[in-house]
Amino acid sequence: MRGEITLRLGRAVHLPIRLRPAAVISSLFVLLLATSIAGLQFGSTAIALADILHWLFPFKASDPETGSIMGLRWPRIVAALLGGAMVAASGHLLQIVARNGLADPGLLGISQGSMAAIVIGAAVFGLAPSMLVWLGLAGGFATAILVMTLAYRLTSSSGLILVGLAVGIVLIAAIEIVMVQGGILQFARWLSWSHGSLTAVSASNAAMLILWGSFLLPVSLIASSKVMPLLLGHEQAAGIGASPRKLSLLLTLLAAMLVAPVVAAIGPISFLGLIAAHIARRLVGERPGEVMPVTMLVGALILLAADTAGRTLFLPVVVPAGILISIAGVLIFLAAARLARPRR
Repeated sequence: MRGEITLRLGRAVHLPIRLRPAAVISSLFVLLLATSIAGLQFGSTAIALADILHWLFPFKASDPETGSIMGLRWPRIVAALLGGAMVAASGHLLQIVARNGLADPGLLGISQGSMAAIVIGAAVFGLAPSMLVWLGLAGGFATAILVMTLAYRLTSSSGLILVGLAVGIVLIAAIEIVMVQGGILQFARWLSWSHGSLTAVSASNAAMLILWGSFLLPVSLIASSKVMPLLLGHEQAAGIGASPRKLSLLLTLLAAMLVAPVVAAIGPISFLGLIAAHIARRLVGERPGEVMPVTMLVGALILLAADTAGRTLFLPVVVPAGILISIAGVLIFLAAARLARPRR
């Protein structure tokens, strides 16, 4: 078959590899590496590339000032890479479950549900950070089930999005009521977090994302190879022996699990799942097993590039990455919604 090669591992194992997805994934890895180096190098204080290499490969003692700056920058680089990949994977899974290319954790209210649970747990009950992720998971999953239940009987394909937006607005109002109760300083801190800022990301936040991402991202890759029946529709999936309701519930839980740690660490990142999944499908087509890894890489690249741009291009002002992504996301959402209209 054209555009495909077969990797032979002995006589019994033959692995077909499509050239276009392989080329796209390789290119994205190179872009991620270059953007990561740029994120370490540039900021309010620029660092020479040689100093970064000495810090990464400490064959000799690096400059203490470089070490202190790197201690602030590497956690947000790691958080951007893993957070972007996790949110993007969540958006792709939700689009499959909802059978709607406009689905996104923020548009369906899942990010707001996780955010509301985390804010209430931290501000009202004073829970430890280790507990907030689990609370955010419960809030996101409960919101996803609520939105899908309310939209179940709506015949319009945009009904799910409308219900998600309505639920999200209610949750945001509740969050702001809680935020203003703690005084102006606490409100300012919560406000920065609510816009998806990586400014306050610490090494412990990066370690938490590494822990969750090392488990959830491989699970998402495995799950993406099992979702083909859902693309046929629930009736057709049931006809070939699949269990669409059970599979949809498990994928929704996985989508909420992907979002909750990111919201706890850096706040909600709206539209990222929508943007990354659409770009991935444009690059490699519609096969879920190929779209998922590309979606993860695109999501990581977008969040890392947005964070680097937000803290370097507008100095002395630092613009949260979530705001830049939301501006681009609104434009892509409108374009995708227009393209999704049925033709006469």
